[in-house]
Amino acid sequence: MHFSGSSQGEVNDLNFFADVLRESWHLLRDSSVYVLFGLLVSGLLRVLLSPNSVARHLGRGRFMSVFKAALVGIPIPL
Repeated sequence: MHFSGSSQGEVNDLNFFADVLRESWHLLRDSSVYVLFGLLVSGLLRVLLSPNSVARHLGRGRFMSVFKAALVGIPIPL
């Protein structure tokens, strides 16, 4: 089987590139709801919480600030 002006390797490369683009689009489309939800939640937190209160609870110490951040972050994937 011979393609006019192109080799089989070039056709396989183009098919691979098209497959990568197609699957990337599907991944972006499937995750878009979660990205938009994350933007909404972060916008609400930005409006509702002052930077001073966040710094007071999460900015000092090593263990407690990580522990509090983990507690806040646990329900996010749900």
